[in-house]
Amino acid sequence: MIVEELHISILMFEIIQPMIITLRFFGLFPIGYKKSNNHYRLKWSMGYGIYSYVLCMGLILWTVYSIIDDIRKPLETSFRMTDEKTRFVTGVDISIVVIIMAYGTSTLHIKIRKFWKFLEYLNQAEQVIHIRYSSKYRKISITFITILLSIVTVLFMYDWFSWSKQLKCEDKDIGEYFKSYMSFYILYSMVIIKEVLYWHVIYLLKIKIYLLNLDLEKIRERIYVKGECFLQNIINNVYLENNSGINMEQLTGRSHTASTIVDKSDDSTDLARKLLFLSIYHEKIFEAVAVVNNSMEFCIPLIMLSCLLHLIVTPYFLLAKIISDDTDIYYICLQSIWFMGHVGRVLIIVEPCQSCINEHNKTSSVISDMLTYEVDDTIKKGMTMFSLQFNRWKLRFSSCGFFKISRALLTSIAGAVTTYLVILFQFNTT
Repeated sequence: MIVEELHISILMFEIIQPMIITLRFFGLFPIGYKKSNNHYRLKWSMGYGIYSYVLCMGLILWTVYSIIDDIRKPLETSFRMTDEKTRFVTGVDISIVVIIMAYGTSTLHIKIRKFWKFLEYLNQAEQVIHIRYSSKYRKISITFITILLSIVTVLFMYDWFSWSKQLKCEDKDIGEYFKSYMSFYILYSMVIIKEVLYWHVIYLLKIKIYLLNLDLEKIRERIYVKGECFLQNIINNVYLENNSGINMEQLTGRSHTASTIVDKSDDSTDLARKLLFLSIYHEKIFEAVAVVNNSMEFCIPLIMLSCLLHLIVTPYFLLAKIISDDTDIYYICLQSIWFMGHVGRVLIIVEPCQSCINEHNKTSSVISDMLTYEVDDTIKKGMTMFSLQFNRWKLRFSSCGFFKISRALLTSIAGAVTTYLVILFQFNTT
């Protein structure tokens, strides 16, 4: 067996099923599934595996043959490589796409094993906190995939329309162009769909962290709070020499006074045990994050490199066309749409990671707030242990150690794009 069988809960399967169906259609996830009692069994499908290898390798060979054939043509008869500059850019762009797909296809079984390991950690975490609102998360997944596929389809159709118009003006065979580059369009769409897997992986982590925060909020509501005389006395002694009273309810946002004890827990030992389970849950989340960062998707660095290349070249050709005498409104619109499309590709990777980090920061806020309570020693010990674990493990996403993935990456990309655009225009004018 190429990949071992994996069992996951029905609720977990409901969330990832749209992703599995989409990736499987594009030959990127040859997995079969079957319901068994109260769970689903996922396993490698030999039929879908053959389909994936034949589809991907066939498209790769078709693309390589077509690009070599177009390169061998004279510049004046080439479809897309009408000068040395566009020949270099097109060659690099297509080469990156081919490398991504060739590597991804040859390592399909490794990627699925890593995804299995990721899901195993989430399965272990689910023993502590079960998934809730699965239908809501499933709808979000379907909506995201539908919108993405719709945008990609519209973008490709407009690109085909623009190239058809240009080739018709140059008296070139439009049918031959589509025959040569259709495989590249399909491969390019498959590279974009690869980002769907990464988006869902990070989305699952965010769901887990969100559920952790919900349970921590419930514990915060249940813990019994002793009178905070110590806190009020400190504040009065520091700020008011006459020790006039301070409204602790307004200060802390908690519905109690210094002279009362509010018992919000029936069993301190039970809450301490719950905190212990949540710390284990938190540990499993970070083990899953480690799988994502170290080996989940090796193609992400190449995908980001492809996006960076396009974010440099696309605005360069766009601005060059705008400032030239030969202004083509269709070409300007096409490059503008492609530029926004490449920005969107970057955001598909960056924004889920940033959203997950923001959700984890809420966990920090809840834990810090709970530590200010004067509670039973058993609960205090559990909260302290959880806090130490939290301080030790900082949630960060990276691409196999090459770069960290957060909104800070957008600033770095913007700086690189601006720098290289200036360099390109300087070389163009000299």
